[in-house]
Amino acid sequence: METVEIPKYIPAGEWMIIVFLVLLFMIAWVKNNYPRRFQRLFRSVFNKQSLFQVMSEEMIFSHRGSVVLSFVFIGSAAMMLTLATEVFDLKFMAGGDRFWLQFVYWMLFIAGVYFVKWVVSGTFLNLIGQPELFRIHMFLVSVFNKSTGIILLITAILAAYMPYNISETILKTGLFLWLALLLFRLIREVSISTALKIPWFYIILYLCAFEISPFLIGVKLVKDFNF
Repeated sequence: METVEIPKYIPAGEWMIIVFLVLLFMIAWVKNNYPRRFQRLFRSVFNKQSLFQVMSEEMIFSHRGSVVLSFVFIGSAAMMLTLATEVFDLKFMAGGDRFWLQFVYWMLFIAGVYFVKWVVSGTFLNLIGQPELFRIHMFLVSVFNKSTGIILLITAILAAYMPYNISETILKTGLFLWLALLLFRLIREVSISTALKIPWFYIILYLCAFEISPFLIGVKLVKDFNF
């Protein structure tokens, strides 16, 4: 009986090692230089009191630690999607010897999506007189993305250097955790918004226009490109 080796799907492992090391160094730098902010950040994902403490801090978005962890999220999410593109044989990205280019495309795509989303939703919510809802949204997205980035980085490292069949399971688990955290963030947004007496009409309008609709459009585009 012929032995069939299960392939690994890493066409350019060297550059991936560099990316992983850089992202790990960024996390270590933030943890070493801002240990209190780092610990409070992850407690705030599940603890509402810690969440309001972080929300009251100065320089929530522009603090150096916050900016660095935002880059960690973008890099980790891009690596997860790059690996998923190869493992699940998605056809809208070029693979092979241009594997690293997928990673660059995904980084630009993720950064662009969040930039456009914040500009459009911020403009819209300010026009209808709901700037507080936009502030809550930006803050929660920032907190959850930073926590998600570390989880995705661990998942991507495991998936990148495991045999194909194991990597597929790890990636599916990582993508499921990502989706679960997104849903949990939406629940937390609704909870805080209602506690601050924001009308349900605006909450539902925001969810439909800037959370549910983009997600459904993205799913449809992936299906259209691959079937």
